[in-house]
Amino acid sequence: MSYRKYTLISPLSFLVAVLAFLLTFTEINCNGQQLDTITGIELVRGYEQDIDIATENNDAAKKVERSDPNIFALNALIAGILGIVLFALRKMRNNYQLIGIIAVIGFGCLIGMMIDLQSKMTTAQNESGGKLNIDLNVEIKMKIGFWLAVISFFIAAVWNFMLWNEGKRNKGLVVEDTNGDLEQ
Repeated sequence: MSYRKYTLISPLSFLVAVLAFLLTFTEINCNGQQLDTITGIELVRGYEQDIDIATENNDAAKKVERSDPNIFALNALIAGILGIVLFALRKMRNNYQLIGIIAVIGFGCLIGMMIDLQSKMTTAQNESGGKLNIDLNVEIKMKIGFWLAVISFFIAAVWNFMLWNEGKRNKGLVVEDTNGDLEQ
C-alpha cells in the first residue's frame, strides 16, 4: 500500500498538536470540586494561579504566585512547530525519519509533562511545611487539549515512520514509467 497519497496527515497532525495548546491541558480538582484549569500555552509561559488555598481568605493577604514555565510543555510545543516548519521546507519534507523522531520527542515531552505535574502535586501534598500541607484530595486531571496533542504527536510519529519504512523498501526497485521507460 502506498502511504504517500496521504502526505498531509503528518503536517496536519503537527498543526492539531500545536493548536491543542490553546485548549485546556489540566484541571486541578479538590474533593471533586474544580479549582483551576490551565491551558497548554499557560504551561509553556508559566501561569498565575486562579486560586490560593495556601493562605487566608483575606484579599490583602493573597499573593499572586506565578509558576515557572514547564520545560516539557515548551519542548513539546517547539517539536510541533518544528514539524510544521520541516514540512514547509521542500528539501526536508521527505525526511520522514527526522520528522518521526521530532514527533516522538513531542509525544515523550507531553508524557513527561504529565508525570512531572502529578509528581509536583504529590510532593506539595506530602511535604511537611509544604504549600499543600493539608489533608485534602487534590488531584490533577489531564483534559482534552492534552490528549488531543498526545494523540496528534503519536499519529505523526507512526505515520512518518511508516513512510520512512516504505521508502526503505522501495529503494532500488525498478519501476516501469507510463512511457515504457525504466526508472530506478
